[in-house]
Amino acid sequence: MYLDLDVHFSDGVSEAFHHSALTAPAPQILTLSLHHASPGFFPASALSALRDPAAQGFDPFTLAVPLERGAADAAVRRAWAGVERVRAAFRPEYVVVQCGVDGLAGDPHGVWNWSLADGEGSLGWCVERVCATWGCKVLLLGGGELDCDESAMLGPAEMGLGGYNHPNAARAWTYLTSIAVSAQYSLLCFPVNIAQLGRALPPDSDIPDHAAFPLYAPSFTLGVPAGNAPDRNTDAYLGEIETHLEVVARMIEERVDGRI
Repeated sequence: MYLDLDVHFSDGVSEAFHHSALTAPAPQILTLSLHHASPGFFPASALSALRDPAAQGFDPFTLAVPLERGAADAAVRRAWAGVERVRAAFRPEYVVVQCGVDGLAGDPHGVWNWSLADGEGSLGWCVERVCATWGCKVLLLGGGELDCDESAMLGPAEMGLGGYNHPNAARAWTYLTSIAVSAQYSLLCFPVNIAQLGRALPPDSDIPDHAAFPLYAPSFTLGVPAGNAPDRNTDAYLGEIETHLEVVARMIEERVDGRI
């Protein structure tokens, strides 16, 4: 299973595996992208919309969950229930999670209003759910770009890890890495005193002094809180997403029972 948590649609991966279940003896790969889609927003793809499961040619193993502008933790939490339902139907052995972090509040795209660690529905909460509760092997990925001046200033843990607010990208991947390590310690059932070595970092942790320290103003802490942008995801639209994913999950269950 490929899970894309990014303000941009996973066009490359989704299009590569679109309809792959039709040519396989049994469904092997499912892609699910949680993103934003609107006219003129990159990338342009017919697959990025919330497509009608009853439409001819609909592929239940190539899924898109577009959220409107201003999407914050509450909207993601509503959509996430459907993500969990799809995962339970598909029962993956491996999950690749793309964490672009450009949906976090403060990103120059200014599309979403997602927090890093404010509670249920935050990016950290979603990743923790995958790492600690899904019961499968997980690979976390990120993507992004820096200019030469910034790459010279930021440290190795801050470079090329997704998002266009680079200090926030560094915050995010430091926090997400601590979540993954914490989940690994927990799954290995180490004694508490050892497991504490791998616990997730508190979001109010101070950023240590280093060459790029001024870029972390004004908080100089690890967390990325939500901003004040209005969330345009209405209750009716989020309900439509929930219904859509429930229908899709049932379609998946019908197909997946014969999987090798």
